[in-house]
Amino acid sequence: MRGRARLKAAIEARRLLIRLRDPLVRYRIAGIELLLPLSHELPFYRNDHPRYNEAVGNIAAQLGGPVVDIGANVGDTAAAIRAVTDVPILCVEGDERFFRLLERNARRLDPPPELERSFVEAPAQGRVEAGRGTARVLAGEDELPSAPLARILEQHRDFAEPALLKLDTDGFDVPILLANLELLGHLAPVLFFEYDPYLGAKPVVFERLREVGYRRAHVYENTGEFVRTVELGKEDVHSPYVGHSGSRYADVCAFTDDCEGLEP
Repeated sequence: MRGRARLKAAIEARRLLIRLRDPLVRYRIAGIELLLPLSHELPFYRNDHPRYNEAVGNIAAQLGGPVVDIGANVGDTAAAIRAVTDVPILCVEGDERFFRLLERNARRLDPPPELERSFVEAPAQGRVEAGRGTARVLAGEDELPSAPLARILEQHRDFAEPALLKLDTDGFDVPILLANLELLGHLAPVLFFEYDPYLGAKPVVFERLREVGYRRAHVYENTGEFVRTVELGKEDVHSPYVGHSGSRYADVCAFTDDCEGLEP
């Protein structure tokens, strides 16, 4: 009873602190200490799902080349990658508060990643809705830092030909891919992106990716567990993730024949 009472008190205290000023807390990923807003759900999610973000680090280590992290948030994926490999990382984040924390956290990584404050393929005007450790662009009239993917790669020359392109943009992953099919077909990076029908993802993305050279994909649960390897455009990835209201979705790692030996 005393333990439950303490837990209830801690939950209420957290709610009150978030409502008042949402202070920063320290959280470790693979021995790397990051700063997070108290409202960020990452510590709870990783506690419940220890394999979360494990795959992207392993894939980056296998590829051994530059990583572009779109929707880098506070740098948690970069920290997970840096824990297993020293490959170059470019972190792209548009939300102002997350980017400020990303700047501070980047200094804790060795070597530190390059940074770019931008939303990718987003409208020039809108508004940012942030909460619980995520941020997404909605209709609005505020000016937003936004740039096409091609321009971002041009401006960061060490990442002009990324080995891995990772996306985590709360529903914009598939639109970003569809807007850059020609570029992806030319560069052929391994792709790691969220596929969530609740946020509008449609299976046409797998057909379009196949048309530009992507043949297979490793499919993971959003909690980090590997599910299976599929032939893109020929096997159903969509149906198992319909009807879960965002609580269950897939992380998809798509690759061309050049990366046939990529292990999940």
